[in-house]
Amino acid sequence: MIRLNLAEEGRLARIGIHLPPVNVLGVADLDELTRRVNAAADASVLVLSGLPRAFSAGVEVADHAPESRAIERMLSAMGGALASLLKSPAVTVAVVSGACLGGGAEIAAACDMVFATEDARIGFPEIRLGCFPPAAAVLLPLRIGETRAFEWILTGKSYSGTEAAAAGFATRVIPSASLVREMQHIVGALLSRDPLALGAARDLLRRPRRDALAVGLPRAEDAYRKLEGSEALRKSIEGFKAGHPRSPS
Repeated sequence: MIRLNLAEEGRLARIGIHLPPVNVLGVADLDELTRRVNAAADASVLVLSGLPRAFSAGVEVADHAPESRAIERMLSAMGGALASLLKSPAVTVAVVSGACLGGGAEIAAACDMVFATEDARIGFPEIRLGCFPPAAAVLLPLRIGETRAFEWILTGKSYSGTEAAAAGFATRVIPSASLVREMQHIVGALLSRDPLALGAARDLLRRPRRDALAVGLPRAEDAYRKLEGSEALRKSIEGFKAGHPRSPS
């Protein structure tokens, strides 16, 4: 279930992803996320959060299946979710605790601000499946720089919230015990700003990611489509299906 809560006369929108145990997102879930973001058109600030155990452990591994129809559904749904965040009239804020991996980390990377707990686990493990994260290949160099982006994507390692903040992926790391209090303060500060000034600054700061995604994502998706028929990807998916009916990436 993906929930949307509006508060303070619609200026604050909260979207919570609640898909236990670790918020693995299927195509239908990504489509629902897109609808929820679009429904918050009157908000000045949009806060996206997950479960304490996981912001999102990624996209359903079966949706990476190297058949054209499966890949196209997944690429379309993820592209729609990312585009909705980058077109949102609100400042988008991701609150990350627990696992934030693969497609989940791509969603966080599309947000304007990312606040992570110290024990968050953030990364892009797709290379270990025999594929790669198309949107991250476009967005990550802008967020953490090309040098770190190469390491993050090509090694498939995951990083703590503290490491992600040091790299520039996260805006700030916040202790779990004070997460609610700190986020109330941050959101309150954003809502206290003049809406017109906030919106103008948001658009200017967001433009490089929005433009990069518009130009670069179709190219990244074309490269991803060439993985169709990959033996390594097929074996990885079959292995995950055998042991995990609903598996994250």
